[in-house]
Amino acid sequence: MQILINIVVTFVLMFWPIMFMMSPMMFDAPGSENDKNHMLTMMTILCYPIGIFLLLWLFGGNYFGFSSIKLVIISAVVIVIAFTVFGYFGMLFNLQKGIANTGYSVVENSVYFDGKLIEAADGASFNTLDDKENQFSAPDYAQDEQYLYYDGKIVEGAFIDELRKVIINRDTYWLNKTQVIFNGGILPGAHPDNFGGFEGFTGWTYSVNNDQYLVFSYGVPLPPVDKATFTPLNDFIAKDKHHIFEKNNPILIDADASTFELLEDHHFGKDKNYIYYLATKQPFEVKGVDPGSFEILERGYLKDKNNVYIVHQYESIEKLQQADVESFEATDYDDVTKSEARDANHYYYDGKIVGDR
Repeated sequence: MQILINIVVTFVLMFWPIMFMMSPMMFDAPGSENDKNHMLTMMTILCYPIGIFLLLWLFGGNYFGFSSIKLVIISAVVIVIAFTVFGYFGMLFNLQKGIANTGYSVVENSVYFDGKLIEAADGASFNTLDDKENQFSAPDYAQDEQYLYYDGKIVEGAFIDELRKVIINRDTYWLNKTQVIFNGGILPGAHPDNFGGFEGFTGWTYSVNNDQYLVFSYGVPLPPVDKATFTPLNDFIAKDKHHIFEKNNPILIDADASTFELLEDHHFGKDKNYIYYLATKQPFEVKGVDPGSFEILERGYLKDKNNVYIVHQYESIEKLQQADVESFEATDYDDVTKSEARDANHYYYDGKIVGDR
């Protein structure tokens, strides 16, 4: 009987470290970090080793000859240390005082964000600027009689008079008489009277200041652009007649910007002369590729009339030296041949020959 007890208890205890490591996932539900009952329930469940050894002690049992009451004390100490390291005691203490563990809360005229005191905030005049119109944004902004706050920090230099909210392609901006505010910062040079976005593209915005045309990518200003020809190509790539930009950074300096366009797979672009790979830190020209016959296949394979290539994702592009261009095709993974592509002579996986046909 004792052997069976030892086996069962060992089996049950094996799950405790896994449960504890996975316990932060118990806060996936919105607002669960601020629910005291949820916190107490979770912590009680994680204390189950204490309950197991208490039952053994009550019924006069032991665990591999060790005293059950000693194991109660040891498991309690381990659990207390784990609760402390994971911050659960601090979270429970906050909830007991009425302080939210996530978001803003006001308790006795003191203001907190994510459970930490905002020393400069005035609790009497403090209120959050909820953004219920935008499902993609949380109420990160708040204000009191003096300051605007973002994620619990003062937005330095921001004026709070006549604040109004503008949603441009899913992103929320706050405007006053003279400033445009985004992600907790003031957009340099942007003027609220002529601030706008590019229809259909998230992140790209513009403004005019003293005849200077300013463009921003997710709130970061671009170098000077040509107003007449500037256009976004997707949410991260744009161009004018002189430059191609990835967000606010000029890329592909030697490319012909006026003829540059994205291919259907936006990891690639082309101008009148060359094909470019964009899904790397430093986008580059794909050397030797014929733009007129360039074709993007499945599973990272490419080909033109002369060669077949494999994309090493986010890194490089390699030419397959032995591939037969005319018969080469990407296929579904075949478990028999352990391949994902083939030509008249060979089977391929990840650009390497894995068998003959």
